Amino acid sequence: MSGNATRDGTEGLLHRWHAAKAAIRGLPAYEDLVLGNLGRMASRSALVDASFASPRLLWVGETFEEWLGRSEPGAAPGSAWADRALDEVTGGLSYALREIVAEALAGGEPVRTPCARVAGGVAYTTEMVGLPMAGRSGGLVLLCLAGRTTRTNLLKTLFRSTRQGMAAVTTVRDGAGAVTDFRILSLNDAAAAMMRTTVERAQWRRLSTLLPATTVAPMLARLSAALSGDKRHYETSYTRADGSLLHLRVEIAAIGDLLGVTLTDIGDLKAREASARLLFEHNPVPMWLSGEDGAVLAVNDAATGHYGFPREDFLHLSAGDLVAPGAGGPSQRHRRRDGSVIDVEVFSGPIPFEGVSATLNACVDVTEQRRAERRIAHMAHHDALTGLPNRVLFHDRLAEAVAAEVPVGLLCLDLDHFKLVNDTLGHPAGDALLRQVAERLRACLTADGLVARLGGDEFAILHRAERPALLALADRIIAALCRPFALDGQDVTVGVSIGLAHAPEHGRDPDGLLRKADTALYAAKADGRRTRRLFEPAMDAALQGRRSLERDLRAAMAAEALEVHYQPLVDARSLAVTGCEALLRWRHPERGFVSPADFIPVAEETGLIAPLGEWVLARACREAAAWPRPVRIAVNLSPAQFRTPDLVGTVARALAESGLDPVRLELEITEQVMLEESAANIAVLHRLRGLGVRIAIDDFGTGYASLSYLRAFPFDKIKIDRSFTAALGHEAAALAVVQAVIGLGASLGITTVAEGVETEAQLSVLRRSGCDEVQGFLFSRPVPAADLRALVAASAGPWMAAAA
Repeated sequence: MSGNATRDGTEGLLHRWHAAKAAIRGLPAYEDLVLGNLGRMASRSALVDASFASPRLLWVGETFEEWLGRSEPGAAPGSAWADRALDEVTGGLSYALREIVAEALAGGEPVRTPCARVAGGVAYTTEMVGLPMAGRSGGLVLLCLAGRTTRTNLLKTLFRSTRQGMAAVTTVRDGAGAVTDFRILSLNDAAAAMMRTTVERAQWRRLSTLLPATTVAPMLARLSAALSGDKRHYETSYTRADGSLLHLRVEIAAIGDLLGVTLTDIGDLKAREASARLLFEHNPVPMWLSGEDGAVLAVNDAATGHYGFPREDFLHLSAGDLVAPGAGGPSQRHRRRDGSVIDVEVFSGPIPFEGVSATLNACVDVTEQRRAERRIAHMAHHDALTGLPNRVLFHDRLAEAVAAEVPVGLLCLDLDHFKLVNDTLGHPAGDALLRQVAERLRACLTADGLVARLGGDEFAILHRAERPALLALADRIIAALCRPFALDGQDVTVGVSIGLAHAPEHGRDPDGLLRKADTALYAAKADGRRTRRLFEPAMDAALQGRRSLERDLRAAMAAEALEVHYQPLVDARSLAVTGCEALLRWRHPERGFVSPADFIPVAEETGLIAPLGEWVLARACREAAAWPRPVRIAVNLSPAQFRTPDLVGTVARALAESGLDPVRLELEITEQVMLEESAANIAVLHRLRGLGVRIAIDDFGTGYASLSYLRAFPFDKIKIDRSFTAALGHEAAALAVVQAVIGLGASLGITTVAEGVETEAQLSVLRRSGCDEVQGFLFSRPVPAADLRALVAASAGPWMAAAA
């Protein structure tokens, strides 16, 4: 039947259906009215009765029957599907035909839609028409094949589109319909090559004759399962005719009795898996495989050894059994068999294992690393010597306390004479003292307090309390730290000075509170130490005054507006001028005369004292070079100048540039120079002595262990402090000290000088005691260089203060 005839027949049939429907509207319906008018479409039609629970085929044309597929070989044409249910139709058609019947009956109009049947790997596609009919039962639908049937070989199309091994097999059934074997209908070259055969030799053969005996039963079972809807893939090994082993991944798709089999050679994958297993089992890193439920599927020797579990016990664990309480995140804590806890990092990733999805877990023990990190973190925020919080952590806690908007007090502490302990007993003793101080401070605090070491002998305390409680705490600390400390078998007493600030009274800025507490600490030290001072606004004004003084001092140094005055040293017997001490003076254009007691401490604190001392030395040497030859010049050296890298070179340059004979230069040092880095400073003194200058120790008797300095270095002169001179005549102890020092100097061949001589009575006592030289207002105040020349010229005979 041609395509045109088919189209004419279909259109004619539809035309007659509409005509018939109009003619019999309201009349009884008879099936023969339909069947008698089909004409040449009868062979391509089938009549369906939908009144049954499962619609049934009442009559089937021969062409329609062929399209459905004859279910009974040898049956007469048209009889194979007569009086059969649509549910019995195979090839995926049953559902499609029932949908067409239901839609035609529901709408009462013809339904025209594409329809396809798959058989033997071939898809038969045509257009189906469903005509609702008026019958006695009221549920008849005439189905007609309305278009040309096209055939598509699905297997060939699929075979051409892949490089994988493909085979089409169909069932071999016994008389009772049971599946007994499978026959290869078709296969591609890739499948034939895998099985070491050819397409021609394998096609049409039963699998039982093609596969090794050991492989037949599992393969038939898998194929049978696929017929029942099991779509899972599986892996198998196949021994080929040449004896080689083929590892295959098999995927099966069922289309009726036809099975499409996809074969993938996974030999390389198996080799990699074997290598991976070898790497897994012998890897020094602890590893285990876990399933989707967390159960351990496999474990290597490194893991059993590291965790201490025998392999059998490990395999009964889940991943969660290893995790210690409170652990989590990329860095975890795991529990070993002996109960010990370790820090680990676990790296996990998906991996196939024996046909199932698994997770590979690699464990790195980072216990020591975490311990080191914790130590480093502790060191970053704590003082290594005392274990107390350091400045960084203290500042953080201070900021937190201030932000909490509760009353909080801040104490800044500085030990009194700590450097003396360090220099006399050594740094180990100083460190031991700091540790004991830290313990006593901890003991003074409650749970609301925090103590930190800010550096050196400086401590700070944060205490959440009102002002009265804060002051009481400061008093307890002073009492605790003034008690003796046991160091190297001896009791050592130090004191402490404390500056306090309180929030919100003094603000809520952490840096501002620290600055104010530090300002109060400075005031406490100025008050004589071993005391406390609460910040007062006036202290800020004093601090600002010091800063203003510093700025003016720098300007005066830059403009050389400072002056050097000279005070004579007189022979105690002849009263002849033997030398002069250079003393720095500052006359400010607005401040007037600025006392050295005011600006020298500022110079020492700001680091200006070193360049200032160098300038005085050079100026004094130039002036003294013009004096009569026997007159010497004495210049004070600050401890800060000993901390400069080239003090000896500075003195040598001053001598060379001025032309002053070195024997006429006396360098005066205080006992503080001997306290600070005494060994290094004594070495510098010896180098200065090597230049030919004389060395004198100033303010003798006011420091600690003065006599030990005389053993450490052969001084040329001892200057008795003015406090002893002032006490002569009314303190017997002062006279005893003066006579002892003069006697000591005489026995050691050291010249003695008494400072601060202001009365004839003092001069008389010093003469009788054997003092070599005297200095003081009795003879002259410090005078400018121009005025000194007249004094020096008149020094051939005795002269008194009236000459000044």
